Amino acid sequence: MLQVSLRRALGGGDSEKNRSGGLSSNSLHGLLHGRKILVVDDNIVNIRVAAGALKKYGAEVTCADSGKKAIALLTPPHDFDACFMDIQMPEMDGFEATRRIREMETTLNDRIQHKEVSLEACGNKLHWHIPILAMTADVIQATHEECLRCGMDGYVSKPFEGEQLYREVARFFNITVKN
Repeated sequence: MLQVSLRRALGGGDSEKNRSGGLSSNSLHGLLHGRKILVVDDNIVNIRVAAGALKKYGAEVTCADSGKKAIALLTPPHDFDACFMDIQMPEMDGFEATRRIREMETTLNDRIQHKEVSLEACGNKLHWHIPILAMTADVIQATHEECLRCGMDGYVSKPFEGEQLYREVARFFNITVKN
């Protein structure tokens, strides 16, 4: 599995897909270039694979190894465009971290709406909601449902595959991408 993950992260998987009419690396690069993405996982190999795959397509990646660190980094205002969150971590799992991040966003959004805080103090955003995608090797329906229940916006399976990564991320980044 590690070998397959590394091959995909280093580009081996995409060239095969291109020959069969799949998604090109340029599509993902156009979509992710310059995007600030947080990767949260307690496993250093998983962090390296995920970060490598995202950086390969031009993303600016920051890594965290716990749910608590993710909460600290994603406390609004922040400048991240998306977060890839492992769901199984010690101390605080991705589900709980996501719930807490959503609570912070809701509280700030309410304060913005009621003009209790200035827009400048909130990064000049009217509404905070960072796309959080679960990273999991578990693809059973119950896990997917729990991801949505806790406030995650979707999930990608480990190891990353180019087309799945594109499909999930494209839902949040409204960019015209040329293939």
